[in-house]
Amino acid sequence: DFGNVLGWRDCGIPGAKTVMLDAHIDQIGFLVTEVTEEGFLRFTTVGGVDQRMLLGSELTVLTKKGSILGIVAAIPPHLQKAGDNKKSVPIPEMVVDIGMTGDQAKKAVRVGDYMAFANDAMELQGDALCGKAFDDRACLVCLLHAMDLLQGKPLAVNVVVSATTKEETGFQGGISAGFKIQPEYAIAVDVTHARTGDAPQVIVKLGDGPNVDLGSNSNPKFAKRVIEVARAKQIPHIVTSCPSASGTNAWPIQMQGQGITTLVVSLPLKYMHTTVETIDLQALKEGGRLIAHFLSELDAG
Repeated sequence: DFGNVLGWRDCGIPGAKTVMLDAHIDQIGFLVTEVTEEGFLRFTTVGGVDQRMLLGSELTVLTKKGSILGIVAAIPPHLQKAGDNKKSVPIPEMVVDIGMTGDQAKKAVRVGDYMAFANDAMELQGDALCGKAFDDRACLVCLLHAMDLLQGKPLAVNVVVSATTKEETGFQGGISAGFKIQPEYAIAVDVTHARTGDAPQVIVKLGDGPNVDLGSNSNPKFAKRVIEVARAKQIPHIVTSCPSASGTNAWPIQMQGQGITTLVVSLPLKYMHTTVETIDLQALKEGGRLIAHFLSELDAG
């Protein structure tokens, strides 16, 4: 099933309904398309990569023999032609330098090998944490935090945590998981854009807490109940509208079987699809607390 990882918690009640909690674990990346005679790697993108921020990036080349560190080559300003610094370089003109000769590179790397950003996470001031692939692995941590909070507490519903793949390339993992699990209810937890200095039109701020979506991928009664729980438990949160497809796994999960009742809960994140995605750790914890309280208050009906 595309490499999805599913964790099941059975409540022990015959005929109990099932709630699916989903967060995708894939990340944007790259695919090697050519190993040149000079030892450079040409590549294409996997998922929504912004070519403007690639030059000089550190990448990990994932080969069958192990990982190799590489860098996206960047022409120094001294060697650029007039006007070059005012335009982005197209992906087909970029190469990755792995420090090998042509013969060495052809033995080490094959066409079709994947590449990923190599950056480590780092702490900023306050509760901010910065790094790659927080879209959407931060939300999986949010779900795991919820399950930690529920340890030893009785539930009236079965819970399945789905860590799904291929969300960035067409939702295949979410489709497969939804079809396999066939839950009555599903919450897709994904990131949403947080306001930055260069994007003041964005409503959500980093420290606002979890975001409950209202729209076509969020059942109104489902969303209302989660909002009621957030208010009753004094959990910081924000409510936003998403009238069309949310771009999350809630969309494909919703369409499985006879139709699954879905909800989108989002974690505010800055600089999506870059190597410096930034989240607020307190908001992540509040998201887990919200989901834990919601599940613990569900009855058998």
